[in-house]
Parts: sequence; structure tokens; C-alpha cells
Amino acid sequence: MSVPYWRLSGFYGLYFALIGCIVPFWGIYLQHRSFSAADIGLLLALFSAVRIVAPNIWASLSYSIEHIIAPIQLMRLGGVLMTLSFVAFYWATEFWHYAVIMLIYGFFWSAILPQYETLTLDHIKDNVSIYSNMLLWGSTGFIIVVTVLGWAFDYISIENLPAIMLGIMALIVLNSLVLIPAPDLKTASAPEIVNDQAIESGQEVESHQDAKNETAIAQRNTPEQQDKNRRLKIGLYSFLIINVLLQITHGPYYVFFTMHLQQFDYSNSMIGLLWSLGVLAEIVLFWKISFFMRRWSWRELVILSLLLTAVRWAITAYFASNLTLLIFAQCLHAFSFALLHVVSISYIGLFFPGKQRLQGQALYSGLGFGLGGALGAYLAGVTWAIQGSQFVFISAAAIALIAAVIAFYGLPKKIFERSR
Repeated sequence: MSVPYWRLSGFYGLYFALIGCIVPFWGIYLQHRSFSAADIGLLLALFSAVRIVAPNIWASLSYSIEHIIAPIQLMRLGGVLMTLSFVAFYWATEFWHYAVIMLIYGFFWSAILPQYETLTLDHIKDNVSIYSNMLLWGSTGFIIVVTVLGWAFDYISIENLPAIMLGIMALIVLNSLVLIPAPDLKTASAPEIVNDQAIESGQEVESHQDAKNETAIAQRNTPEQQDKNRRLKIGLYSFLIINVLLQITHGPYYVFFTMHLQQFDYSNSMIGLLWSLGVLAEIVLFWKISFFMRRWSWRELVILSLLLTAVRWAITAYFASNLTLLIFAQCLHAFSFALLHVVSISYIGLFFPGKQRLQGQALYSGLGFGLGGALGAYLAGVTWAIQGSQFVFISAAAIALIAAVIAFYGLPKKIFERSR
């Protein structure tokens, strides 16, 4: 069965187009609705916090009822419920209305991405190059929406944002209807041939298998294997902590970057272009991803990206009024998001092989984008009102440096082979 490249790429284009509405403009929309910086931070923290549990709940649900509802059908259902829950914003007037709706909407919105990621990786058999090419369309969707809306909101009201988002969600649902499940590797393999001789020698085969199992157990108990397992476990914990810290550092960016630039009298059009520039940089990196993956280990790429992330937030904190330096900082998005995301997907394939992948994707999304995103948004909202924007972004730079130290000492040097 051929890979449904354009249908899967279409999802990424639409999904990241939706993010292009939420990340740069949803905070401005809430500000337009007269919410304070602390309220906006809390609302977006709730939106992120639900991602801690939603992907894991949907992953467990997918496994438990797959004999009743196929995973791809459950994925489609999530898209429909996401769209229906968002409609409730048209009746929201109070803070608690927005809080409840963002929790419900966020539950379904955050649950569908790990399912699509798993479907995509099953189709492409973990081919990093094909995966990166598909993400290019996600980046393209983000750029188009952010650039167009940045220009449009200089002329039309931000009140139109929910209607635009609803249209994109409807397209996501339609896209899900044309997707097909990935072929089962077990059913795709050649059928096993059993003859009379094999049946007669069944006891010999069973004895041979028992001997193989005993050998495998003995190999797992060797000091070398135990040490490797220990380093693998430390690597897993470090990987998860790093991703939580990384998303905490992105909290100020996703929630308040637009407001931060408005303080320096940037127009909505220029702000939209700066958002687009960051994603354009990630497109270039996705295009040349093999250059990095073939020359450096995953651990080296993580450390490099985290150090550049710290530089990015420091520039944003102290030199936002300097357009040249701000452009350079936005180009570092290629490392602080794109490269780290691709390497993280590779790590998930290692830590969670086979059918465990969906749970791995859910854990990565829940802890990183969920817990990390919620903490980042909440802390940014609280400190923004007390300490100001500069303190918020320089704190993000410091946290990125801490994550780099954890990567240096926590991610194993020898267990993970360089990508081929």
C-alpha cells in the first residue's frame, strides 16, 4: 500500500494553520475581550494543562476499544468533538465560561495530534526524511495563516478570529475522512507454511525456543546489558524533563510574544511577518534535516539546540527593539522547535518501539506540551504583571541553559547510534 503523502501532509498543513491562529492571536483576542495578562496566562495554562492527560486518555481508550472502534475512527471523532466544543465560545461571557470551554476544547484538540503522528509514522515506517517533508507543509500552513491574519487584523476586527478557526477545524474533519489506516505489519508479511514434518517435530521446536529464551534472559542479565538498561532509563527520564523545561521556556513566547512586540510599536503586519520568519527558518531546517542527523548524534543536536534557545530568549528579552537582532533570534526557531522536535520523535521511536509508540507520543505530548506548556503559560502570566516582559524572557533563557546541562549529563553518549 502506498503512503497517502498528500492527505497526511494536508493534515499537518491544516493543524499548524490552526496553531497559527491560536499562538500569535488568541492572547490578543482575549485581551480584546478585556482579560488581564494574569487571566490570559491562566486561561492558556488551562488550555495546555489538559494536554497532560488528554493524549494518554485517548491512547488508552484507543487500545481498549479498538475491537469496537478502529483507531482512525476514534481520531475522526476527536476532530468532530473538537469543532463542536469550540462553537460554545460564541456564548461565553465570563472568565469561567472561557476556562471551561478551553479545557473541553483543549482536551479534544490535543488528543488528535498524537494519533495522527502515530498514523503517519506507521505509514512511512519511521523515515525521518519523509516525516520532515510532511512537516514542511505544516510550517507552510502556519506561515500563510500568520502572514495573512497579521495583515488582515490591521483592517478587520480580531473578533473574526473564532470564525476563521472554525473554518480550519471543519477542513481538518473533512481531511480525516479521506485518510486510510496504515497496513498491519503482521498481516503484510508472508504467510507461515506449516507441513507435516514441522508438526511432528513440534516438541523439538518448543524445546529449541525454550533454549533461545533462556539464552536471551542470560544476555539481559549480563553486567554490560544491565549498565546499558540503566543508562537507557536515565536517558528516558532526562529526555522527558528536558522537554518539560523546553516548553516552559516557550510559554512566554506562545502567550505574550505578540504583546511584547506591541510594546515596541511593531504593527500587526510586521509581527505576523516575524512569526512567519521563525517558521520559514524551520522549513529550511526540515529541508536539510539529513545534514544534521547524519553528522551529529541526537545528544549533540539536543545540547546545541538548547544553547541556541537560550540565546534566542536572551535576545528577545534585551534587544526586541533592534529589528536585525530580532530577525536573527526568530531564525533560531529552526533549532528551538524544529530540530528538537525531529530528534524527539527519533527518541520516542527508540524508547517506545512498536505498539508502544502511541503511548510514547501521548507521554511526550502530555508532559512536554501539556505540563511544560501549562507551567510556562501560567508562570509567564504571573511574572509578566509583576516583573515585566524582560524578566520573563531572560528567565526562559536561564531555564533553557538548565535543560542543556541536563542533556549533557543525562542523555547517554553511547547507547544511541547516529541516524542513518
